[in-house]
Amino acid sequence: MYVGNGMRPHWNKRSPNPMAKKKTESVPAKKAAAPKADGSKITNKKIFELVGEVVGDDAVRVVEYLKDRQNISEFKIAEKTNSEIHMIRNILYRLHNQHLVTYKRKKDRQKGWYISYWTFNKRRVKDLVSHLKIQKISRFKERLEKEEKNRGFFFLCKNACVRMDFDQATEYEFKCPECGTLLDQHDNTKTIETLREKIKELEILI
Repeated sequence: MYVGNGMRPHWNKRSPNPMAKKKTESVPAKKAAAPKADGSKITNKKIFELVGEVVGDDAVRVVEYLKDRQNISEFKIAEKTNSEIHMIRNILYRLHNQHLVTYKRKKDRQKGWYISYWTFNKRRVKDLVSHLKIQKISRFKERLEKEEKNRGFFFLCKNACVRMDFDQATEYEFKCPECGTLLDQHDNTKTIETLREKIKELEILI
């Protein structure tokens, strides 16, 4: 206790000194936020959509079976997909033309002929996706150029049979060549805006 005699107060060693600075507790560092999922990740769904778009819908079932396997006989593929061997060979060659599959040929010792063993080339998918996006951008830009060049001078059939630019409409005397209905002038402002948005979205993804 403090005694009012001008002397400094004496603190019991066992008692905590209220004047002493409290030790600051270390605050654990915040954990870094987990990285967001990459929207460009190639999922099975994207792979199958790509195959359907580039090679054809009939090739999807082949890729579904072949995707996680290696060096599979073409006869095995035909058996597992319930398909004729000549159809499977046609699909495999189309996939190979897009570099989506690789193959090795081995001679069958018993039968004496060569058999092809196929493997899905997953590495090719990402490059092909980028290539298709570039192609789409090119097509959209060509379309955008035409739409902007003929802004306000497109003509549409009321029955949605045809859509023509000014020169085409003039050739048919502003009448629909399908149903004979008089063509209406079409405002293509929204079409131009939509094309610009699609181009911008695709360019970001490349």
